[in-house]
Amino acid sequence: MTAHSKTLMASAAAAALVAGIAGTAQAANQTLRFSQWIPAAHFSQKDGLHVLFKQMEKVTDGRVKVILSAKGLGPPPRQMQLAVDGVADITWSVHGYQPGVYPLSELATLPFLSTSAEANGAAYWKVFKAMFEKAGMHPKGVHTLALHVHPPGHIYNNKRAVNSVADLKGLKLRATNATIFFAFKTFGAVPISPAGGVTALHQGLSKGVMDGTSFTDEAIFNFHVAKYIKFATHIPGGLYNTSFFVVMNKKKWDAIDKKDQEAINKIAGGTFARYIGKQWDMQEKTATPKLKAGGVQITDANAEMMAKLKTVMQPKIDEWIAKAKAKGVDGNAALTMYKEETARVQATLK
Repeated sequence: MTAHSKTLMASAAAAALVAGIAGTAQAANQTLRFSQWIPAAHFSQKDGLHVLFKQMEKVTDGRVKVILSAKGLGPPPRQMQLAVDGVADITWSVHGYQPGVYPLSELATLPFLSTSAEANGAAYWKVFKAMFEKAGMHPKGVHTLALHVHPPGHIYNNKRAVNSVADLKGLKLRATNATIFFAFKTFGAVPISPAGGVTALHQGLSKGVMDGTSFTDEAIFNFHVAKYIKFATHIPGGLYNTSFFVVMNKKKWDAIDKKDQEAINKIAGGTFARYIGKQWDMQEKTATPKLKAGGVQITDANAEMMAKLKTVMQPKIDEWIAKAKAKGVDGNAALTMYKEETARVQATLK
């Protein structure tokens, strides 16, 4: 081998070493863009997701950072696809904004199952990891960082008190997801599912396109629509709930060092579901008296109304069990696990 050949080989080896080091550094250090479509000041963001992002940076010693987009990189129903396509690295949204696309997620939206967002969120994550994840609840192009829910969902309107299912007839009500859409339609209300999701609520109420909405007390207050609401009917256990996801582009996730992935998973998943659920529960607790003080008439559904609701909504539960079976999941087992885990966590909160 000539001296020139040796020099070339040495240069090639050095170049390969440098490239290897650079590649390792690139894989270990990631700056991720989050699609910020809901106001950043909303508590679910500043006290929820943004806290998670700061923790991700902390537990990875700065190797993984999340920056917020100046505005949403797409409408609320497109957030999952944005992550799949890599338009955004991390997204958060509501499964129900795409009706029928994520049938397994509808477990968390079923009626009369909600106690607290913290307990339900913990239970939801457990069922996801045990049954839903391997059944392909989410596209292969994402890594699921977390799932969570809000407190029990109720009924709000500006026309009349709803003390029976008959009182719902004719009311134009925003329907958050398939569960509540079914309920409103069955009881003679006019369900409305605007493409803009919650962001379309203010305009819909102010212009009279909607008479009310399915929501929570804190949401009526935090989305500044209390002035358009005069009546609220609380449903024990909730007439519905909402399933939220936090996902990350799979290629971006795979580029993160395994040790950092493990650290992130520890603070995400069920841990984050409980954390953001607790924030939501506290918001709900403080919002109820504020609504009452603002003149909103709040009543609890009576026994007769509850009996009617449960009878009419049972087919929706049966329908979900059938949907789960079609996805290769034992719906009854998933429902049982969800109830039992919710009760277990709820008992620790008392």
